[in-house]
Amino acid sequence: MAIYSQTALTTVTTTGAPAWDVKASSVNSPRVMEIGLSLGAATASTYGLGRPANDGSVAQTTPVLLNAENPNDPASQTGTAVAWGTAPTAPTIFLRRVATVAAITGGVLWTFPRGLSCAVSKGLVVWNLATNSASLHVWIVVDE
Repeated sequence: MAIYSQTALTTVTTTGAPAWDVKASSVNSPRVMEIGLSLGAATASTYGLGRPANDGSVAQTTPVLLNAENPNDPASQTGTAVAWGTAPTAPTIFLRRVATVAAITGGVLWTFPRGLSCAVSKGLVVWNLATNSASLHVWIVVDE
């Protein structure tokens, strides 16, 4: 399998709304190895990570495919987004949560040593649990 990664900047700050998501295509089941969050503005923030309650019906607007870390590997089948035709809904159960201090670069790195699986056509969402930083850097590493 190949390793893919990407970083994104999201400015979605609304409480009780998705900030960013990652979604598998209809032909792959990637394993997320890590997801990181880092604040670009000094705003105390609270985020959660989980599978959206409407997993499988999320419609990403212009998904951005992950980048192969080895340029000889095929193109990724996994996309991320910060806008949606049908947005992710709040996870029923969060896999991870973090509250950050009001400091630029405050954040977290979540690692999944065995990989956190995304089923075919499904994914994960970083959810705004409070009114959050107007500038959030998100990165992901995936084994596809």
